[in-house]
Amino acid sequence: MTGSGAILIVEDDVLVRHALAEYLRDCGYKVAEAVDADEARQLLVKGTGGIEIVMVHAISQTDRGYTLTNWVRAKFPDVRIIIAGSLATATEQAGSLCEKGPALTKPYDHKLILAHIRRLQAARDRSKGE
Repeated sequence: MTGSGAILIVEDDVLVRHALAEYLRDCGYKVAEAVDADEARQLLVKGTGGIEIVMVHAISQTDRGYTLTNWVRAKFPDVRIIIAGSLATATEQAGSLCEKGPALTKPYDHKLILAHIRRLQAARDRSKGE
């Protein structure tokens, strides 16, 4: 089963970001990449590629990720968010941002990310059908 839709990966580690982006592209997704929250905001405001899902590294060198998460939720309520990072630190800081806490931890298992993206898309499709 191939994917469809557009995903924005916000990750400051270029090796992690590129490997994950290539994997998701091979699975059929359009993927945009951002090194930090500022670049992610620019892509979202421009409407580049109809982004449906944002995967944000919760604990990065340039932005803690949660600021971006709050901004995306306020400005683009239909965009789904995947919060990723080290489980201990991300869980501690997640607070009320994500009812389930961080969904993914490093090192990323690409197949788990793909499965999570598909669950988010299925949930979105179900909610649109109501």
